[in-house]
Amino acid sequence: MTNSASGTDGARVVLSMRITQASGYEEPRDSISHDWIELLQSWGMAPFLLPNGLDDPAAGLEALAPDLLILTGGDDPGLGTQRDRTEQSMLKYAEAKNMPVLGVCRGLQAINLHFGGGLGAIAGHVAVRHAVKFTGAFSDLYNVETTVNSFHESAVPADKLASSLVAAGVDEEGNIEALHHSSLPVAAIMWHPERAGAPAADRLLVGRLMEEGAFWH
Repeated sequence: MTNSASGTDGARVVLSMRITQASGYEEPRDSISHDWIELLQSWGMAPFLLPNGLDDPAAGLEALAPDLLILTGGDDPGLGTQRDRTEQSMLKYAEAKNMPVLGVCRGLQAINLHFGGGLGAIAGHVAVRHAVKFTGAFSDLYNVETTVNSFHESAVPADKLASSLVAAGVDEEGNIEALHHSSLPVAAIMWHPERAGAPAADRLLVGRLMEEGAFWH
């Protein structure tokens, strides 16, 4: 599933970006934490960034020939139409190509919305750590329970999970912290692999997603 002959080494990973306003400048800018670049390089992967201003994001992805798409965190869906449009195009492209996708925080929310689910507000989940309980194939990666970082104010309650998605991990209140598609190679987590306090097993999740696709079958 990757362009590399040895597992995920050299895999091409395309990441979405948030839109930010730089101090002293009027123009909005795409941005991403250097933590993502450093993390993927430490995993032996090659990161590439997809800008939000493209007329045809799918054509941009085609040119980059990615092995994995990552929908990154930062800001809730619905706050910026340009980023929403870009990430929806990325998801549609991935569906058509059966390409692996990992959603992170906002990315999980965007995936759930894309497949017909909803969101709900949540308090006390910004800059904290909390336990997540896992089921199914994800429990093989993360054990039955592990502690993760948390930086979100919107959640996916169990009753707002899209019908084609499967809960793979929940917090103490039953909100969805990890999920995967029932048949497509699409997975998502609410914590941030690129930030301190992330489980080491995130590397295993990404590796299996790229090498096996929907490995939970």
